[in-house]
This record gives sequence, C-alpha cells and structure tokens, in this order.
Amino acid sequence: MIERCSDLERTIYSAAERAIQRCARELLTVEMVAAQVRKEWEELSPGNEEPSQKLLNRLALRYCSRTLYRACCSSQTEIRNFAFANLRRYMEQTLRQSKYASSLTPFAAEDVLQQTLADLQKAFLQDPPGGPDDPSAFLKWAQTVILRHAYAYVEKARHEMTISLEEQPEIYIEEVVDGKNHDPEEDAISRELHQALKNAILSLSNPNYRIVLIGIYLAGIEECELAARMGVQLQDIYLWRHRALNALRSKREVVEALHIWLR
Repeated sequence: MIERCSDLERTIYSAAERAIQRCARELLTVEMVAAQVRKEWEELSPGNEEPSQKLLNRLALRYCSRTLYRACCSSQTEIRNFAFANLRRYMEQTLRQSKYASSLTPFAAEDVLQQTLADLQKAFLQDPPGGPDDPSAFLKWAQTVILRHAYAYVEKARHEMTISLEEQPEIYIEEVVDGKNHDPEEDAISRELHQALKNAILSLSNPNYRIVLIGIYLAGIEECELAARMGVQLQDIYLWRHRALNALRSKREVVEALHIWLR
C-alpha cells in the first residue's frame, strides 16, 4: 500500500513538473500544483481507482492555465512579467510546431509573436479583461490566437507577392532580356517571346498557376523559395506548374508562340 501511494505521488509530481515547465515557471511550485491535482482527482474519483498519467497531466495543465491567465491580468508588474515570459515561450513553441513554421522566416515569426503579445496585453488591460470564458482553457485559447495571427501574416505576404508578380511582370521581362541579349534583332525577338509568355500566363484562370509560372519563368524564383513565399508544400508548386503548362499546351496559338518553353 505504501509503495502504491509512493508511485501515485511520483506520478502526480511528474505531471506537476511537466505542466510548470510548459507554462507556469516562477508562478507556481511543484508542491502547489501537486496538491491541487491530488485534490481535483479525489473529487473526480473518490474510490480507489488509480488515475492515468494522461488525466493527471490534464489536471495539472488546466490548473497552470488558470494561474497563467490570472497572472497575465494581474496588476502587479513582477507577476505580469513572469506570466508574459511563460506565455511567450508557450506560443513560440506552438508556432514552431505549426504548419506555418516553414512559411515564416525567423524575423517573420518574431513579428507574429510580438504582434500577438501586444494584442493580448491590450486585451488583458480591459475591464473586464479579455480572454476565454473558462480560464482553464486559456492555453488552448492562446494557441488559437497565435495561429490566427500566423495565418493572417502568411496570407498577407502571399497576397502581396501575388500582386507584385501579376501586376509588374514586365520588370522581370526587362531584366531577363537585358541580361542575356545585346543584339538588337535577338533582343526584339526575346522581348516578343517574353511578352507572349506573359500574356499566355495571365490568360490562365487559376491564380496559383499564374503565380507559379510568373515566379519561375519570369521572376526567376526557385521552386523552394516560391513554396515558402506562398506558404505551401514544394510538391504543390510542382503540381501547379505541371498543370499550368498542360493548360497552356492545350491552346494552339500559345504552343506556336511559346514552343521553346513548352517543349
């Protein structure tokens, strides 16, 4: 019996330590979290049934979540600073593990993080403070907030790149032509071909096809870089390029004008 109790205590303390490291450093002690977890478990299961590690982890994390939210809204500067340090670490980890991580440079990720923290700070200073209805769900709520900011950032960058590529392809055409041809006749032919290519690409109805072809063939952007800018997988770029070229090949007049690129 004594050994069983010791095992249970170790399990509870393990859950408490894990939760504190994730989001409640300097705000709670292991003893405080362990006592709360033990109390809540006894209320949930008054019998002799052993709690699972998963249940204890969840109870510990929910308690730390409540504590972190209240600390973020605290009027005491030191407590609030500890809270935001924990919140930053938690959201930083969330961002690193998200699907947006590959689309954000370190500087972009920092921008997303700082903007999110600034918005949350304003929300916490309101009366009543902003946040979830249930403080136990604060961590999940914070995850949603940072991921929404990341999505907005990636979509904005993608939209700006789309406008840049679709509205100013002639800039890239001139760069390619000027860098390769010095003979007036060859220069004129090259310009004509590039103009035909631009017109053909812009005639495609699918915006992703247009972006990919303009980016690769007119702007000279590598596929991997284009995927990062658009916030998509590299295989998506390959697929869109393949389908876009097939769409161009289906147009006889385009094939005749662009046989060099469509071989």
